Amino acid sequence: MIDDDGPGIAEDERERIFERGVRMDEQRPGSGLGLDIVRDLAGTYGGEVSAGQAPLGGLRVTLTLPALPTGAGAR
Repeated sequence: MIDDDGPGIAEDERERIFERGVRMDEQRPGSGLGLDIVRDLAGTYGGEVSAGQAPLGGLRVTLTLPALPTGAGAR
């Protein structure tokens, strides 16, 4: 989970931040790929990523991944 204390993103706009090429602040550099890539990778591993409002008023991004099965180790 990542929180910030910036201006946040309106609830009806939050899903758009996961679309390829979408940037909410066109005045800052970037390509709008980051959160699209995060969502793709999370899905590959059976997880998900979501956006909401942080307690500080800004954006909260939450990444959830499934737990490894018991006895599964790093390879």
